[in-house]
Amino acid sequence: MAELSPSVPPRNGWSGFDAADVPCAPILRRGEIIHNEQVVARGIIAEFDQPAVGRVRQPKPAAPVLCQRGCHRRTGARVGEHFRDVLRDSRLRRRRHRQVVSEKVVRVAV
Repeated sequence: MAELSPSVPPRNGWSGFDAADVPCAPILRRGEIIHNEQVVARGIIAEFDQPAVGRVRQPKPAAPVLCQRGCHRRTGARVGEHFRDVLRDSRLRRRRHRQVVSEKVVRVAV
């Protein structure tokens, strides 16, 4: 990155971006990341012993998003959950609906 923007000092050349409200941050070397103020404050890096390798550092998994009161949390539709509605709205006759379900051409939720 330094080769692409040699006129931007690595730590203090961000004022123009900040003034223009452009999200930006310095590009850190791998060894600098573990000492970064935000990384340290959020406890993003975990250290643990890996039996085959020894002591390792790696990012922790992302925090789960917790649903608060009144929040409607739903995953995607289950396989076949809406297929009866799709069949009903299709141009197929009811006898054909039963046939495609019984022959397992389509899956419908139980």
